[in-house]
Amino acid sequence: MKPSILIFGTDHFSDQNNGDLFMTDKEDMLAKTRQNEINELVTCLKKYEPTKVALEVLRENEEALNDQYVSFAKGDYTLAVNEVDQIGFRLAKECGHKKIYAVDWNGKQDDIPDLSDLGEWIDTDEYKAFTKLAQDIMSESNTYLQKHSLKEFFIWMNEPQNVFRGQQMYMNLALVGSNSNPVGAMWTAKYWYYRNMLIYKNLVNLIDSNEERVFVLYGAGHLHLLLQFLKGSGLFDVKVASDYLG
Repeated sequence: MKPSILIFGTDHFSDQNNGDLFMTDKEDMLAKTRQNEINELVTCLKKYEPTKVALEVLRENEEALNDQYVSFAKGDYTLAVNEVDQIGFRLAKECGHKKIYAVDWNGKQDDIPDLSDLGEWIDTDEYKAFTKLAQDIMSESNTYLQKHSLKEFFIWMNEPQNVFRGQQMYMNLALVGSNSNPVGAMWTAKYWYYRNMLIYKNLVNLIDSNEERVFVLYGAGHLHLLLQFLKGSGLFDVKVASDYLG
């Protein structure tokens, strides 16, 4: 028997600064219809029976995160308009958890290129291909969410073909630059792959026994790499959204 891990890709409900290159339009997640849909979503996810809830929050902010969560569990905290609160906090409370876990890394390294350096490449075919795909993904996400419930939207967002397109965007970015200054490849390798590898490492560190069932809520752009690393490790029984929302 292996520990279980459920990777659930999400859109960001608010304009939080998570290092995203592109962002979808933001809806009113506090509207009654969306609140009912979030409750339905949490009810579905509760069937997974997670032993831990891991969230896209910097590890160094875990204490502050749990101060908010404990206040929420006591009824003294109003949920913010972000997926960490709206989904993560609610699911953890429904499961009776005493704490939640921050597993993100988003630090600065001297050898990570600044994406502002991409400016000189904006007229190249590689840069245009990267931005077109990114804009197409954002546009399709906006349109789909406007016409569907959150449950339907998350099933769609976590489908393999959409997970692949998210990775394809970063592979397009990796081609931006020249042989002497491969800025896109350096950013993708030294920041994007490195960040996701550290997230993977943080998730592995949550495992205390083979009975562990870890729910992971992360921006959907991370799905391809996190699934690759977790499946490739052979350490987990890896679950996906359709296992519980379908």
